Amino acid sequence: MVIESCDKIDIARILIERIDGVVMQARVSTLVLANAVLERWAADAPEKGEGQCQIQIVFEDGFQYRSRIGLKRSQKRISLAKLLRQQLLAMTSPQPNRRKKKDGGSITIEAPYFALPLTADAMLARYDI
Repeated sequence: MVIESCDKIDIARILIERIDGVVMQARVSTLVLANAVLERWAADAPEKGEGQCQIQIVFEDGFQYRSRIGLKRSQKRISLAKLLRQQLLAMTSPQPNRRKKKDGGSITIEAPYFALPLTADAMLARYDI
């Protein structure tokens, strides 16, 4: 079954939370708004090292994607969609080539309404990221 881009399932909400000791939370409805929040928070990241954020994307069908990303003060433009696609594509690569990112980013995929978790390929094909 081929899913056209116009048939992809949209994002219902994006929850962003700082998890590096700074108490900040945001709830937005689009990737563009999430980018703006992350760019603003990157400006407040530590001078050395990076701040950490937990991202939870809830899609209209209830599917949830959770990930952690690092924020560096030097980041001026952030594309959450690009980061998520990179994470998912890294998951589809053969196991020997897969490496843990230096920034400590991790990925957890939850599919509460499906019997088996979706593969990264299936998620990229089905959901509007």
